[in-house]
Order: sequence, then structure tokens, then C-alpha cells
Amino acid sequence: MSLSFLRRSGLVAASISMCVAVTLGVAPATAESPTTGQLSGIELLDPAWTFPKAAVSLGIGYTTTDQHGAPAQASGALYLPPGLPPQGGWPLVVWAHGTAGIGDACAPSRRPQSERNITYFDQILENGYAVLAPDYQGLGTRGQFSYYNTNVEGMSIIDAVAAMRTTPIPLSRRWALVGQSEGAHAVMSAAGLYAEKGGSATGLSGVVATGLRTDPSKSLPEMFRADSTGSKNQIAYAAYYLASLEELNPGSVTPYLSDFGKDFVERAAHECLSHLVERADGRRPSALVADPDRPTPTFAEDIAALTGYPEDRFTSDLLIGYGTADIDVPPTDTANYGKELQELNPGIRVTVQQYPGKDHSGAFLASLPDALGFLNTHLR
Repeated sequence: MSLSFLRRSGLVAASISMCVAVTLGVAPATAESPTTGQLSGIELLDPAWTFPKAAVSLGIGYTTTDQHGAPAQASGALYLPPGLPPQGGWPLVVWAHGTAGIGDACAPSRRPQSERNITYFDQILENGYAVLAPDYQGLGTRGQFSYYNTNVEGMSIIDAVAAMRTTPIPLSRRWALVGQSEGAHAVMSAAGLYAEKGGSATGLSGVVATGLRTDPSKSLPEMFRADSTGSKNQIAYAAYYLASLEELNPGSVTPYLSDFGKDFVERAAHECLSHLVERADGRRPSALVADPDRPTPTFAEDIAALTGYPEDRFTSDLLIGYGTADIDVPPTDTANYGKELQELNPGIRVTVQQYPGKDHSGAFLASLPDALGFLNTHLR
């Protein structure tokens, strides 16, 4: 029996022992508990839901807040790399996932990983990084996930890091964020909120964001217009936004939907991305609303309030990547947005990286060498 096998087996056994100790030692947290960033559950994750290179995969539950500011439960997963932890613990990469849906069945920690994500995160794990992957509050836990909600996404991330600090799992105090698509918005939200609300989740050292929607209040109204173009996924994105706005303010959306839109947006609250796109049968976002030029009377303002994050409070370097062939989130203003962020945050370095010919998903994979270089610089 090889030494590497013994070490791997020993790590697994030690990790399981730690998890049992944590589970037994943590007072049960409930949705009524006022304390956020506390671990409420931990278990071994189903092997069907993990990455091949993860030595140990754990499902976690923890406390955070929902879109109404109420205490709530959230879920996620922690993937540990092979081998023994370095002195000070494994450096931590927090992965913010892209659009999966807003219903409980869409929680990424309870679904098989895509081939794209396996390719990406197997390399992250092989490079010695632990990966923490929050689901976002409302995905897999009580309540509806509020899509692109800055506070929900940002605090789901920050509170997940804080919760892991309450365990004996050997994780470094330094961590970085990696997000794609909706996850790019989530990591920017977390980084924007970090200075004010980071609390015990200290040590944020860098942010990697690919496929970022730079100004939803401008790009989303354009997506609804009858002559808009783009990927077939856009009708699902639009429905998730509308469902979230309606949940936050009942009556602000439904009266302005088409008959098809009323049924589709209702289903969006439960159906995951691929199934919802199939149900659309090729329709565009304009089919959801009675007036494509004005989805609701206050649509742009409501989207700005939902998705806006502080743009002048970043404390760590940013790497923003985009594909020139992206038709899911067209990068029409990404380069200029990077310049604006640099001007607003002179104390950090903002890098914008273009990936010629890559689409929305392809840019994420193409960014991996740059992301690894960034992580090695900011976490080692």
C-alpha cells in the first residue's frame, strides 16, 4: 500500500472525525436564530455531486439572511484537495455558481457537476486549493431564492466563509472569490459588501469574475425588446428576474405580463434553467410581457435596486474576464466598466481580460490559466 494512499485515507478519516465533532458540538441553528454565519449542519456529500479530484466533499448548512432581511438557512458544499494541508491550512477559493434556477431543486450542491466545472475545479483542487461553494439562500432551503439580489448573494458568500471559520477544518485565513455569469455578479456583490459586512470572514484577497453583467438596469430592458437577439437562455433569465421582483413586491410584475408570461414566470419559481428553456420553445423575453418596450412601469429602477452593489468599496484586486462571442451576457461595456472600477478604487488593481472567439461558457474555461496565476499571486 502506497504512502500517498495512506495519507489520502488518513485525511478522509480525519475529516470525517472533524465533521462529526463539529456536528455534535454546534448548537442547532434555526431560521429564527438571530446569529448569522453559524454552521447548522455538516455531512459527507453524495459522491455523484462532487469533483473527481476532491479528497473529501462535505455538504454544509449555515445561517444567513433572506431577501426580506430575516434570519434564514442556506446550504452549500466544501471540497478539500488531495494530500495533507500546508501549514496554516488550505487556501480557500469560494466558487459562486452561474444561473441554475431559483427553485429548491436547482441547488448546485445537490446536483451532478457539469463537465465544464469538473475540468475547471479539478485543476483548482489539484493546485492545492479548497473550494467552498454556497448555493445562495433559498436554493435548497426554505424560501424562494431572490435572483441577482445583491444582499442575498453577497451575504450567502460572506456568511458561508464565516461559518467555516467555526469548524476545525484546516483552512487558511486567506480566501479568494471566483464567479461566472450570475456568480460574477455574486462575487462582485460579496466584495462590495465585504468592507462593511465582512465581520469574521476576514482575509478576502482577490476576485475573479467572468461573464459579468455590468449594468443590469440598462441591459435587461434592452433584452426584452422585440428586436433583441441573444441566446435561447435569455427568456429563462428574464423570467427569473421577473419572478424575483414579483416576490419582493407582489403586484409589481404580474399585471404587466402576457398570458404566456404569467404561466411561464409562475413556473420559473420552481423549474431549473434547462427545463425552463425547453418550455419556452424558442420564444424571446418579449413574449413574457404585454409591452416589450416597458416590461413594467418601474422595471429599470427595480432592477437597479435589486442588483446594485457598492462600486467604490473594493478592497482586493479584481480580474474580470469576458468572451468576445458571448451572446448570453453581451460584453458591450465590460472594458469600460473595468476602467471605471479602477478610477473608483485606486488602491487596488483591476485587470480586464478578453478571450477572443469564446462564448459565455467558453470564456470561463479559457480564463483558467489566468485565474490560477491570479490565485497563486493572491493566496500563496
